[in-house]
Amino acid sequence: MSTPLHASQPGWRLETAAPEPMLEFAAFGFPLGGAFVVGWPAAPGAVRHDEAGRPVLLHFAPARWLAPAPHPDIAALIAAATEAGAGAVVDVGGKWTAMQLLGPGAARLLASTVDVELVLEGRECASVTLFDCPAILARVPDGFAVWVRSSYAADFVAAVRGQHRQA
Repeated sequence: MSTPLHASQPGWRLETAAPEPMLEFAAFGFPLGGAFVVGWPAAPGAVRHDEAGRPVLLHFAPARWLAPAPHPDIAALIAAATEAGAGAVVDVGGKWTAMQLLGPGAARLLASTVDVELVLEGRECASVTLFDCPAILARVPDGFAVWVRSSYAADFVAAVRGQHRQA
């Protein structure tokens, strides 16, 4: 469930998701090896999507994956990797705040803080700094999914609002 923050703004809207379980997997070695890697987005910046095109497992940094609202099959992948001794899983539901910047103007809004095309060139996601806020950025069908460090979420929203006033 999401809450639109700027639903009436022309060209884009910012939505925040209700807090949800979220996992991070940190591999002890890289590249991953063993049978459990089937189904993992292994390439840097690779993303596994669900049927609706939403990111469900993001390889956002070297040897690190984010699983927002992990489905049972994603939780099973992470459990298998952990049981195989390939890495550690951490519940990070409080670390990240999930948001979406949607609409045809979303890329233009983000262009005031980062060159989205350059950052995502050859990748589906990246660890970035948006409006001075640590974040993970990924494309979704109508714009971008953004996971902002929770301690920066209010600053991110304020910066987006400020960009709207400048436009």
